[in-house]
Amino acid sequence: MSKKYKVLVVDDSAAMRMLIKASLQGSEFDVVAEAKDGQEAVQSFKANAPDLMLLDIVMPGMSGVEALKQIMAFNKNAVVVMASSMGTEDAVQDALKAGAKNFLQKPIEQEALLKILRNTANTFIRK
Repeated sequence: MSKKYKVLVVDDSAAMRMLIKASLQGSEFDVVAEAKDGQEAVQSFKANAPDLMLLDIVMPGMSGVEALKQIMAFNKNAVVVMASSMGTEDAVQDALKAGAKNFLQKPIEQEALLKILRNTANTFIRK
């Protein structure tokens, strides 16, 4: 395995963050940081400079889409995959318009997660 991608996982559910971390273990994706809300997501993105970010749309306080807008303003080349169980077409479109590179429907299955992250990484991240 060549390069490891640094991943920031953002979800208000600790169980979901644990599931995602477990799903990525042994893959080319290394979870370097986690955040539980949009505010933490923005701070953690700036502090950790991840290659890739998995960002929940629906969170208390600052939403994932709002956090995404701040992150894209900070780094227009950020590679962000949005995730939500409430994947309303509007929320997904808002996220894509704001700069998200992909969308992942919850509940998250390991194969789908890895496939989407690999496709996104191969398309948007320069090795």
